[in-house]
Amino acid sequence: MTQFELILSGATITLTALCGLLFKIYLPVYVKTKAKNLATKEDIAEITDRVERVRAAVSQETALLEKRREVYERIADSLRIFIAGHAATEKQKEEFHAAYSACWLWAPDGLLHALNAFIKMQQDIATDPSSHDQDELRKAFGEVMLRMRKDSGFSATEVNQGSYNFVKF
Repeated sequence: MTQFELILSGATITLTALCGLLFKIYLPVYVKTKAKNLATKEDIAEITDRVERVRAAVSQETALLEKRREVYERIADSLRIFIAGHAATEKQKEEFHAAYSACWLWAPDGLLHALNAFIKMQQDIATDPSSHDQDELRKAFGEVMLRMRKDSGFSATEVNQGSYNFVKF
């Protein structure tokens, strides 16, 4: 074997040893780090997705609450036509019907039941003025107002249906 071949063989052995060390030491660390980074990236994507879903749900709930509050303001204002001493114009009756229809779209069932009970009392009184007394009407009206209040974000309210005051001037 010539000196050139010996140098070439030594270089080959050294290079093979270095490649072996590279594959034995560096490659597993590299693969482990890459796998860890990929797992972190997947975790971040999953967390981001969850955060976006929660953000969208909160946004949707906020929009629903805002819409309900708007509808409740309209129906509360239009219910004044049923309070004794208030004359109802055609415009006010139309506004009541529009607000009542909006309630059917946005209000929960309990509120609709209370609102329908109040309206039914008003219909009864239209045919027989002695069918319900003012205390029953006040209680039914107060129940509607209280349910709207609770559904508008005041679920822990301390007022009750009798707390609503009817003021005469």
